[in-house]
Amino acid sequence: MKQLAESIIKDAYDSGASDIHITFEKTGGSVRKRVRGKMAAVRMLETDMLKRLINYLKFIAELDINEHKIPQSGRTSFYIGKLLCNIRVSTLPLTIMKEIIVIRLLNNSAEKTSAELFYNQSDYDFLLEYMKLSQGLILFTGPTGSGKSTVMYRLAAETAAEQTRQIISIEDPVEFDIDHVVQAEINDKANLSYGPLIRGVLRCDPDIVLFGEIRDKIIAEELLKTSLSGHLVISTFHSKSAVSTLTRLKDYGLFKEEMTESISLIVNQRLIHAEQGSFIVYEYIDAEMIALHLNGDHPNYKTIGDKLSDMHKEGGLTDEEFEYYNRTFQ
Repeated sequence: MKQLAESIIKDAYDSGASDIHITFEKTGGSVRKRVRGKMAAVRMLETDMLKRLINYLKFIAELDINEHKIPQSGRTSFYIGKLLCNIRVSTLPLTIMKEIIVIRLLNNSAEKTSAELFYNQSDYDFLLEYMKLSQGLILFTGPTGSGKSTVMYRLAAETAAEQTRQIISIEDPVEFDIDHVVQAEINDKANLSYGPLIRGVLRCDPDIVLFGEIRDKIIAEELLKTSLSGHLVISTFHSKSAVSTLTRLKDYGLFKEEMTESISLIVNQRLIHAEQGSFIVYEYIDAEMIALHLNGDHPNYKTIGDKLSDMHKEGGLTDEEFEYYNRTFQ
């Protein structure tokens, strides 16, 4: 199984894939990969071989092999030759004793510098300036696979390299090992809720707190409180646009006054795959724009659609690529 798993993962890395999907089909097992946003078939497996592969992947990701009823997620790192593979393994139960696995390749953009992740280097430099804030909440938003975590951890790594501030992250699971960052992994078995965990982190004197993802009202409230207590807080969130992030947070029961006071920046981003390469494109609203929106006004800012138009005019997108992404991101 080790050889089969490594073969599938190395092929995915070599082709620039972001994810590997291992699923059950009527005739057996299917292995597919997502390359430049689109799914591509890799190979078929016999059902028995598929089950053994799933068990092996759960084993190396330190998941419970005997648990088939609830979703699990874990992370592992290993070498295939000279290639360092950092992967996140997530399971989804289908029926009793049958589940699927999705593998996220965490360092498939490791060869790129942080600035090269973006169409314009100034886009990264702008975000890096916000890492100098002493307090506030910065949210990276967008759909799954838009590079939110990648950007957040690149910013954290560059800030941590200066070794002038204490950075503590709370993750489920830890996805990237970062030098000079204290990384705490959520332990579901310890039945530790987010509130006490965040308060425990604050007792360890952090300057910057990273939280993997805002998933519910409790987390949102705790992170807002943390940002108001003299800490810079950075997290990710799923939303369709920068302004719709505020709507979703209001749906959580958060008050506009505390959002106005705490949120410093909301970035909503997408990943573009073009002939010239793959780039992150984003729109943002800052504290002033956030206050305007929450008070019923309409802040003026460049949307992702505007950014696509600029790229198209500059030759960064072909006519077909522009039409496709402009339609897809509506």
